[in-house]
Formats: sequence, structure tokens, C-alpha cells
Amino acid sequence: MKVVYVNANNLQEIKQSAPHVAMALGYFDGVHLGHQKVIQTAKEKANAQNLSLAVLSFFPHPKSVIFSDAEVAYLEPLDQKIEKLKNLEVDIFYIVEFTKKLAKVEASDFLNDYIIGLNAIEIICGFDYTYGIKASGTVETLAVYAAEQQVGLTVVEELKWNNQKISSSLIRKHLKERKLNEMPSLLGDFYQTKYCKNNGLLPNYSLPDIGNYRVLIEDSHSYIECVATVKCKKYIQIHHEISTLPNLLTIQWIDHFSSVPS
Repeated sequence: MKVVYVNANNLQEIKQSAPHVAMALGYFDGVHLGHQKVIQTAKEKANAQNLSLAVLSFFPHPKSVIFSDAEVAYLEPLDQKIEKLKNLEVDIFYIVEFTKKLAKVEASDFLNDYIIGLNAIEIICGFDYTYGIKASGTVETLAVYAAEQQVGLTVVEELKWNNQKISSSLIRKHLKERKLNEMPSLLGDFYQTKYCKNNGLLPNYSLPDIGNYRVLIEDSHSYIECVATVKCKKYIQIHHEISTLPNLLTIQWIDHFSSVPS
């Protein structure tokens, strides 16, 4: 998979060599099952028309730019998102630098520059996708634009679990409420973070709320099952002989305990 970092300075140059693509649009934090449905739909469109499969997203999160005092609880950093998209067989991942200037771009200009400008022949997005200044662009305005430009548009309906829309917000709510055993129904797998024994949680991950949890720690080609206690938003205590563990831990969060098992 080719990862392309796009900003206002290099956009014109990137346009010149951009291949024709089926482009999936969204922020894709966590790449949950709803996101995967959008990407799988885009993959089907790409295969049907012999196009490359592209995903277009942003970094940093728009909320952190528009509201400078907002604390965004990312589910995962870019490198983990890149790995997930690679496993979904995405060909090109366009990462657009989100700035205050981009936040003021008119919806039609955003489409001209970053969608049609990057040679999207098929556009695929979720039903609630918005774009442009103050989220003025919606799937309804996108449908009008796609018809004018004579490109395909597929709007993917919401994916629900237990009568709730599968979303990054719902996953954050489950972390807050310690409902980790339900994560595979939302993510397709258990929630995963990377943790440094010396410096704590790596940037752009979120921990579940304070408490005790059953976890799996990756160890070579196997897993060590143990208990981790979340102390705060950055630090945890591992109830295991940590000297035998690597400095950088990959942790899967399995379930919540009301107390540390003896």
C-alpha cells in the first residue's frame, strides 16, 4: 500500500500522477466494522472497474484543529491505522493534513481539489459523511456534485449492533464503561494498544476507564494472559513479572474485573 501525505503545498504535484481510483471517504478512527463495510464496498467498486482502491482521511483530527482546546481521544495512531488498511488491501492511503485553512474551504472546492482532483471515479462514503466549511457538505450535496461530474457515488448505510450505530464514539463509550468483551462486535477484534514500560501509553491511544482488566500481551508468536490495572489515562500496572516482558508491549484488552483476581 502506498501512503501519500497531502497538504496545500504538494497537492498540485500529487494530482499530476494520481491514478484513477475508487475512493472511500472518512476519518476511520479504529477502522471498526462500519468503516470496514465502507472500504469493502469501495473495494468491490474498484474491482468491478479495474480501479485502484484509495482511502482519503485526515490528520490530525478535525475537532482538535477547529476547537483548539478540545482533547481528542484517538483510538489508535496513524501507524496502526495504516497497518489495518494495508490488511484490507487498500492500494493508496491519502492522509490530508487538516489545518485551520482547510477547515474554511468551501464544500465544492474540497471536492474539486481532493476528490475529483485526485481522480476519484467512484466515491464511497458512509450515510453521515460531511465535508467542507462547518460540515456544510452532506451526502445529499455530494450526490448532486457526483451527478454533475459524472462519477459514481455509493452511500453505505449505517451498520448497527444492539440497535446502536457502530461508531468510533460508541467504542470510546465502551472503553469508558469498561465493556471490553463487546469490542469484537464493534471492531472485529479486541481493542489493542501499545504501551511502554518506562513512559506509559503511546500517543494517540485511549485506555479503558480506571479498573482491573484481563489482557493478552503479545510475546513473540504467542500471548501472555495476565491482569492489568489502569491507574489513569496514561499508566497501567501489569500483574506479571515484567522483567521477562519487552519494553514495548502490545496489549489486547479482553474483559473487566471488579477486583484483581488472587
